[in-house]
Amino acid sequence: MRRTKLSLLIILFTAPALAQVEDGTYLLISSNTVSPTTPTTTIGIWATWTDPRVEYIFGAGDFDLTAGGGVFSNPANVLNGPGSTTGVIAGNVISGAANGQLHIPPLGIIGSRNNPILLATYDWTTSNFTRRSVSLDTNNTTAFVVQTWDTSFGNSNTRNLFPGSFTPGSGVINVVPAPAVWVVLALPLVAATRRRRS
Repeated sequence: MRRTKLSLLIILFTAPALAQVEDGTYLLISSNTVSPTTPTTTIGIWATWTDPRVEYIFGAGDFDLTAGGGVFSNPANVLNGPGSTTGVIAGNVISGAANGQLHIPPLGIIGSRNNPILLATYDWTTSNFTRRSVSLDTNNTTAFVVQTWDTSFGNSNTRNLFPGSFTPGSGVINVVPAPAVWVVLALPLVAATRRRRS
């Protein structure tokens, strides 16, 4: 099903790649530490790759995203070319997400050169505030396509870095508990003691 969603983007990237791209991956970045006062964080999904000899841009890719607990919500695509989808959310799992962009200079369609490039965002929420690091990872990737940055259509070569040059993405969400009750109650006492000493 996911390959069907990406088919339009990948059909447009049919020229053979001439230069080697070393590696591609997803960066999974949490916007803040989660606590009882801020139980939600926004997860940014970024695509990044290394291209020491030739400048590439991100063309298309897909992923499943899994968190070690909690619940995803509020999906939003940032890179939203043909075939893009935020996927299906089922609790702590997002299945079938796909993002892409077009780069067809003769038609005046110019892709973003950003590297890393933000693909999508998702909110993640928990009601368990035990101190821990919640793991994030991408699974079931079948495409991570990059395209050479070129202003002539005939030389816009592409390469799917999956599987040989692709590393699955990983990240963490830091969760902290509420301050202990005795610490909260002791703060006014500490402040009063400092005033007396002044």
